[in-house]
Amino acid sequence: MQKKTDLGQSGEDMATEYLISEGHTILFRNFRKSFGELDIISISNDLLHCSEVKFWKESSGFHPLECFHETKRNRMRKVYFYLLKEVPAFYHLTPSFNLIHITEKKEVRFYSSIF
Repeated sequence: MQKKTDLGQSGEDMATEYLISEGHTILFRNFRKSFGELDIISISNDLLHCSEVKFWKESSGFHPLECFHETKRNRMRKVYFYLLKEVPAFYHLTPSFNLIHITEKKEVRFYSSIF
């Protein structure tokens, strides 16, 4: 059985490949601050995509979108604002907060602008 960190890494690898195939330029992976993290940051069509990657079992009884409670959204926004402080050149880009759901069958489901 794979460790959770190994599953997360393979999920992020699959998500990265998917985004590249959709024309995204990957800027950062695992952009961390002490209070939160953005799994993948990419650019596509003047959008700055801040993506959360979730490897999720369909049988869990609920959808990974349900993980985006107010606290999670606020942490992602806060990390995004720190990114803008570090890279002011991104100010002109419109942010898009996304979910990339990796299923048990290794399918990639992309949910754009979820909040």
